[in-house]
Amino acid sequence: MKKWYKLDNLGKFYAATTNVKVPKVFRYSAVLKEDIDEKSLQKALERTVEGFPNFNVNLRKGVFWYYLEEAKKIPKVTQENLPICFRLYNSSDDFLYRVSYFKRKINFEISHILSDGRGSVEFFKYLLAAYVNEKYGLNISLTKSGNSEREKSEDSFSKYYQKSKLTKSKRLPAFTYRGKKFRNQARFMECHLDAKSVLEIAHQYNTTLTGLLVSVLIYSFKDEMRLSDMKKHIVVDIPVDLRKYFKSSSSMNFFGLTNISYKFKSKDDRLEDVSEEVTRQLKENLTKEKLLERVNRMMFFEKNWFCRFAPIHLKNLAINIGNLIAADKNTTSVSNIGIIRLDEELEKYVEGLSVLTATTGFQFILCTYGNDLCIGISSRFVQNDVIKNFCRFFSEKNLKVRIDVSEVEQ
Repeated sequence: MKKWYKLDNLGKFYAATTNVKVPKVFRYSAVLKEDIDEKSLQKALERTVEGFPNFNVNLRKGVFWYYLEEAKKIPKVTQENLPICFRLYNSSDDFLYRVSYFKRKINFEISHILSDGRGSVEFFKYLLAAYVNEKYGLNISLTKSGNSEREKSEDSFSKYYQKSKLTKSKRLPAFTYRGKKFRNQARFMECHLDAKSVLEIAHQYNTTLTGLLVSVLIYSFKDEMRLSDMKKHIVVDIPVDLRKYFKSSSSMNFFGLTNISYKFKSKDDRLEDVSEEVTRQLKENLTKEKLLERVNRMMFFEKNWFCRFAPIHLKNLAINIGNLIAADKNTTSVSNIGIIRLDEELEKYVEGLSVLTATTGFQFILCTYGNDLCIGISSRFVQNDVIKNFCRFFSEKNLKVRIDVSEVEQ
């Protein structure tokens, strides 16, 4: 009998939106020092699935909710032949992740139905270690966590949910960038910076690395706004890894959203003004109590009596309508995966790491490996003046800025 897994709170919502044009897919990439050997990578994937069986599943449709069922086989590693963050799910027999390679690069793409950024990075690190072991006959430790399959597949949202009276979440009128979009195309950029230098600049503004990047991004909108736009707020959604605040070893989704907003008083506002307000809001919002409120709010729909017993097609309709309504509630988003640390022996074989995500507008996702801060920027817009302003800030600080650009048909 096949094993099956419940979807976590966010997985259920992402599953309801599988038919949208731009699905929730993100991608890790690693550049190694030698060309990739396909046979070794395939064996490494098979070994990795043994450690993460809850990733090797198919999405199934139940009466009330979607669920995950153990897959009969393991997907085949392929030479990269699809656009970046291309949709993963077309039928119930499809996997929710993909492993490909090109020359010295290994790519791991995964649907948000399965996991969030921090949960899936453990799978990717395991895959890289297994590959290097297989190709070079080494014995690098594949995992240091020692977590059981049950712990990895835990729904931490349900674990920490507390039934309580919900406080209303006030959403401010958000500025929406209305530039011309590509019809069936997306632009993906990797902006590489010296991490220590960026952190030093952040300290000059009395903020964190995330605080600096969010502040610079908000400030980058100023010159692109008309005077009539100034009455609206720049609203930046920031996914927060809840594992930092609540004990969890889950490799499934377990993150919350906080949002940072800023309303320009005039065109004379300085970056210092923005940074001060962003830092204040981050300190205020990133507390266990505030984040628990978000968890309870996210769980409300799932726990609601009507929603629990409504047929799945009605839930899907409600969720998709909700997504459309929420689309104009923010300006952009910034996700910080954080520092990705590899085993010291494995670092000798891995030159660089990066992460990208699919988007309907433009979105930032970043990670740090060694002293390389990689900011993955995804955009559907033809003109990217905001992104140019963002990158110009660092070049004017005399930092070396390396940008890799890929344009793909989707």
